[in-house]
Amino acid sequence: MQGSTPPISGYSGYPEDDDQYKVPLIAKLLHALPHYNITFHRINNTFRPSNDVYLESLGILGSIPAALLIVSLFGLLLYLLTRCCDRKPRPAHSITSLKVTLSIVTVLCCAAIGLGLYGNDDLHNGLLEVLQAGRKVDTAVSSVRNQTFILENTLTMKIQQQLNELEDIFDGKTNNHTALLQLQSALAATKGNVTVAKNAANDIRRPLVGLTITDFLSKGDQWELIRWPGTVAILALLLVLCAVLLVGVARHSRCALILFSVCGLLAVTGSWLMSGLYLSTSVAVGDLCNDPADFLVHQAPNELPSDILLYYTQCDVSRSNPFTQRLRESHNAINNARNSMTTVSKISPVLFKNAGLGPKLGSVNADIKLCERILTQLTALVDCKAVHYSYLSATRGLCEGGLLGLVLMLIASFMAAILLTVMVWVDSHTWIYIRKSPPVISGSHTLAHPARNPKHEMTPQQQAHLHHHHQAMMRQGGTHTLGRLPSHNNSPTHMHGPNNGKYATLSKHCKTLDANDFY
Repeated sequence: MQGSTPPISGYSGYPEDDDQYKVPLIAKLLHALPHYNITFHRINNTFRPSNDVYLESLGILGSIPAALLIVSLFGLLLYLLTRCCDRKPRPAHSITSLKVTLSIVTVLCCAAIGLGLYGNDDLHNGLLEVLQAGRKVDTAVSSVRNQTFILENTLTMKIQQQLNELEDIFDGKTNNHTALLQLQSALAATKGNVTVAKNAANDIRRPLVGLTITDFLSKGDQWELIRWPGTVAILALLLVLCAVLLVGVARHSRCALILFSVCGLLAVTGSWLMSGLYLSTSVAVGDLCNDPADFLVHQAPNELPSDILLYYTQCDVSRSNPFTQRLRESHNAINNARNSMTTVSKISPVLFKNAGLGPKLGSVNADIKLCERILTQLTALVDCKAVHYSYLSATRGLCEGGLLGLVLMLIASFMAAILLTVMVWVDSHTWIYIRKSPPVISGSHTLAHPARNPKHEMTPQQQAHLHHHHQAMMRQGGTHTLGRLPSHNNSPTHMHGPNNGKYATLSKHCKTLDANDFY
């Protein structure tokens, strides 16, 4: 019964109504993006990485984030130029609002970076699935090549060589000429069938000789071994940079904010450039996923007919196996050779009793049985279902999970680039107005802000007191000094030197200079 047939190993993972590749929606959207060349003429968006015009269109798409980078850097330059001319003091509440805004944008940037990490993991899993499916296909192709080579070698080096030795023996004279003719005819039929089987095996192996993807898989493994941890490291550095900014905002650290301003420019540049790379790559993968079978046919070696690739990529019941005819020819030839050898094995021992034909005949019959087993294995190997399952795994891994991860990385890098640009702007606006606390000198008073004049804040009585105080000092000391006056020195021991050996201190109402007065 048909329902009792066991499913093919590995192929039962998909239901019967889902055994064909369907273009994902995200691939359709990316493929629908217009492709323009350098002269802004729309070109064909079929995936052709060997076409210079197609690569040119991808480069133009990838240059869009680069243009946004130039615009953002120019805007930041104009902003910094306006900040250099702005010396107005800012109230404390305005700096607090800047810090709150900076914290919120930084948290959003961390969320965007987390989205990039998630997308990087999806892309990594998709590429691993592609490489694993590719190894299965390469193993299947290698198995077919090896089996056909063993079949050819057995037919040529063993069976045919032994049949030639038997032919030399059968050239001898015998009393029964009719039986000899029958024996020689059966031997010739065996040799002819062996030749037919050998040619059929060669026809099966020839298209597969140049079909190898081992180098591609090795390069893919090496590239992914570098790309995945490298992307994680870059995104982790961006997270560390965001953490530095949050610490600087929380601790009111001017140095941390200035450090972020410098490193943030590099992060903005890198994020925009990664956005361009991800955009062009996403569009290219979307073009590939729109019709992956067409790309495989276009990239296949000249020795491999297109009908073979279409048979394995579609595995449609309406298509016949391109190897079936050759396999059938080889199988029929082996069966005919076995029947002919049965006649030879019956007649030759009677005609040539003393020739020692037993071992030779037994060896030829054993090799023919080996060829029959090889043909049975080949029939299972060239079936489309196992290879088609690997093809579906590869295309779905790349065009569903992998492409989704790549688009998430594109969105994440684009969002991070915008948010980092805003963070650099707000950060540059914040650290300029963060002032260090002025040093407090013992026994003296300092002003809280360089723009404030203490004299204007005095009452008329205080101003009159200050005037009389200065006149008294002029009468007592003759000059105005910053130190103690001679009349204040009641010590019995007279100290030589300026100010009687006392260190100068600022007077009670004297304005101290702050580093911000030189800004």
